[in-house]
Amino acid sequence: MQVVYADKELARCAGDRAYAVRKMGQRRADVYMERLNDLRGAANLDDLKGVPGRYHELTGNRAGQWACDLDHPYRLIFKPIMNSDGNVIGLIVEQTVSILEIVDYHK
Repeated sequence: MQVVYADKELARCAGDRAYAVRKMGQRRADVYMERLNDLRGAANLDDLKGVPGRYHELTGNRAGQWACDLDHPYRLIFKPIMNSDGNVIGLIVEQTVSILEIVDYHK
């Protein structure tokens, strides 16, 4: 899947490991990078269901969003989006996810 970012901070953390460590701490930065690699390597959201990180769809006021574990209690929140036209490329529908935030939504 293709990964895009809802804000510059999340994008910068994804592209600059040293910056991510300064902003998030070593453990969260490491897990953030792992989760992004999982997302990039998946063909679709179903591929993530057996991957470490407990990828799951959210409900209620977060319906349409997905989450995965970072360091407890923080979650990486993302939203799947189809390419702008919903185009089919060959036999595979190109999927994109937008990284929305890192949050403890249980508060």
